[in-house]
Amino acid sequence: MTEEDRVRGLLAMAAEPEGPQRAPDEQFTARARRSLRRRRLAVGTGGLLVAGVVLSGVLSMNGLNEGSKRGDPQPVASAECVQEAAQKIRKRQGEGYRPVFGTVREGRIHVDDGVTQSSAFRFATEGELLAGSGTPPAGDLTVWYPTAEVQLPEPGRHLLLLQNAQRPDRSGGELFHFAPEQVLPLDAEGRVRLECADGSEGSVTSQRLRAAVQGS
Repeated sequence: MTEEDRVRGLLAMAAEPEGPQRAPDEQFTARARRSLRRRRLAVGTGGLLVAGVVLSGVLSMNGLNEGSKRGDPQPVASAECVQEAAQKIRKRQGEGYRPVFGTVREGRIHVDDGVTQSSAFRFATEGELLAGSGTPPAGDLTVWYPTAEVQLPEPGRHLLLLQNAQRPDRSGGELFHFAPEQVLPLDAEGRVRLECADGSEGSVTSQRLRAAVQGS
């Protein structure tokens, strides 16, 4: 007998039951069925719990996203943050820009002024931050920034700094430039949302921002 035959014999002996074999009776079958039902129930319950957790997470994230889209109010901006924003606005005012409230419309518009081609958006003006600042005419304006489309603001209500582009597009329509670093969204209460130098965010009323820009 070879070594392989001896190994097979030992394996066969180990596999044989020690006592006589009996066919499964009714009690054995009933216990097996109850055990199977318990395992299926546990798996189903676990799956429902996992699905519930996942669904709860999805709903929570959707709620946060919807709140962000609605422009939920931000904490009140610090005095330093408001002064920083006011200083930037005053600097742009010296370059001919005017702070204007309005709504950025959906969609993009191809613009060609004969020198540069880029994308623009419609901006429906609602009012000015500073009285007598030379606000552009009321209605939908064509606003663009002739360098990068990614810098165009998202649809919604904003405070923008606008300046007449001095030359119309090829179709004769009036164009306006905006200051891309001063795209200030408005929250659900109409407060101006600011991003501060330290990376934090806050909001300020238009009255307080106006007073800061005027130095009062």
